[in-house]
Amino acid sequence: MSAPPPAAAADPAKRERASRQLLFFARLSFFLVGTLPWWLPFATAYVQPKLLWVMVDLPFAAICHRLPERTIELAGVAMPLCSRCAGIFAGLSLGVLICWPRPTLKQARLALLGAGLLMVADIVIQDIGWHPMWHATRLFTGGLLGYVAATALMSAIMRERGLLGPD
Repeated sequence: MSAPPPAAAADPAKRERASRQLLFFARLSFFLVGTLPWWLPFATAYVQPKLLWVMVDLPFAAICHRLPERTIELAGVAMPLCSRCAGIFAGLSLGVLICWPRPTLKQARLALLGAGLLMVADIVIQDIGWHPMWHATRLFTGGLLGYVAATALMSAIMRERGLLGPD
C-alpha cells in the first residue's frame, strides 16, 4: 500500500496559496528591515524608552562604519548607517515593494554587476578626491544596488515557487 501524496502536492490551489503567503511574508520582512534605518532616528528622538531604540540600533554598528561626516541626521539623531548603506536598505525596501522588472538569473547577474561597478566607481572617485562626499550619490548608488538585489531575489523566489514562468 502506498502512502498518500502530501497535501500541498494533492491540491495545487493550496500550494499556490502557501507560495503567495510565503512571498508576502518575505516582502513584508524585507520592507520592514529596509525601512528601519529611516524611521529609527525618529523613534530614538521622540519615543520612550530610549534604551529600546539603542538596542535596536546596535546590529547596524556591525555592518557599517557610521562615520559622522558620511551619516545623515534625521530629527537631530544620526541614522544607524552611513548614507550609502542607508541607500542600500532603502533600495531593498523599494525593490521588494515594486518588484519590477522581474529579471531572469542572467539579467540579474548583469544588473548586479553593473550596479556594483557604479557604486565602486563612486567610492573610488570620492576617495581619490575627484569629488567631495555627496550624500546624494551615495544614496543613489547604494539604492540602485539594493533595488537590483531585491528585484532579483523576489523574482528568484517567485520562479522557484511557480508564481512566474521559468527563466
